[in-house]
This record gives sequence, C-alpha cells and structure tokens, in this order.
Amino acid sequence: MRTAPRRYLSRASLVLLFAVDLLALVALVTDQLLAVGRVTSWLLAAVLTTALMPVLLRLVDHVFVAARAASDVRIPGETFP
Repeated sequence: MRTAPRRYLSRASLVLLFAVDLLALVALVTDQLLAVGRVTSWLLAAVLTTALMPVLLRLVDHVFVAARAASDVRIPGETFP
C-alpha cells in the first residue's frame, strides 16, 4: 500500500493546525491591542488568516521538505538498531 494518501492527510492536518493557531493568536492580539469587541477581533482574525493562507501553505511545504531531507526520520513502528 502506498503512503501518499497518509501524506495528504498529514499535510492537511498541519495546515489546519497552523491556521487555527494563527487565527487564535491574531484574535488575541487584536483584542488586546485594539480594544475591539470579541466578535470584531475574531472577524479580523478570520480575514487575516484567510489572506495569509498561501504563506501557511508554503510554510507547511517547507516543513515536509525538511522532514523528507532528514535521513533519520523513522517510520512509526520501525525497529531502531
């Protein structure tokens, strides 16, 4: 069985994790710095996260390229010498 579908799921979940983290961080910062309402800060965070989605996708690509380039990344369940 090929491992390619597992990589797509890993990539999608990492993008989702980064997007949710960025969303929460921007909402917190806008709420604290701009002193706007909670709904407004979440809306601003959603707009900014959507605008930064290409940057997040490139960041995830760099993470997977770095993991592929490292030769000591083991497959789960593999025996170590």
